[in-house]
Amino acid sequence: MVSRAPTSSSRIGGLTVISPVSLPPGLLPARRTGTPSGFTPGSAHGDSGRWEVKADPQSSSPPNVLAHISSDQAGKGAQVLFIEKAEAANLDLTVRMKTVTDGESQGSGVVFRAQNDRNYYVVWLSPKENLVRLDKVVNGETKTLQDLLVEAKTGQWHNLRLSIRGPMLEAFFDNRRFLSAREDEWQHSSYKHGKIGLWARGPGVVYFDNVRLTRMDEGTGSVPLGGTETTIIK
Repeated sequence: MVSRAPTSSSRIGGLTVISPVSLPPGLLPARRTGTPSGFTPGSAHGDSGRWEVKADPQSSSPPNVLAHISSDQAGKGAQVLFIEKAEAANLDLTVRMKTVTDGESQGSGVVFRAQNDRNYYVVWLSPKENLVRLDKVVNGETKTLQDLLVEAKTGQWHNLRLSIRGPMLEAFFDNRRFLSAREDEWQHSSYKHGKIGLWARGPGVVYFDNVRLTRMDEGTGSVPLGGTETTIIK
């Protein structure tokens, strides 16, 4: 039997947080202007937009969501928003995303095993192409490792889930698995551990909600035992 860490409730990014009581302090009440509390932005690449807390009574966990907003002049430069104190090698990560208004080259997703905002893995949705992708970013250059044709509708919530256990990675879009691979197939070895965060690019507005992270680094062996669960956004 695997025991769970006790949890407590607070606020991050304007949204309810359930986090293990053993986590360091730092989940603060949200600001509605500037960077949302509890997050650290990566470097902006051109007019890559801004992050802010927005009210959305239609969200799955009202009243707020975390939004990425960018103008029609935004290019393909990505903006990463790291979750403070969230790092892992083995994990289970889920997020709900909704494209409110879309534009050319727009995308939204999650980064994992990030060394910084120019070196990471990202699983993201491209609504214009109706694709969900796994990319590896090295020194700002992107290589697509896997993709899947999906039905992505503007104004509709979609679920993205990522699961890593030892050398195995699985990714799911709306409960449909689009990737199952070992480390030699998805080039896992160069980024063994790193930061976790949200990711967006291109013009338009996208909402994030219900980010749930389970870190599986507390056990031993190739598939760690135990886990520490945190609901970052709920």
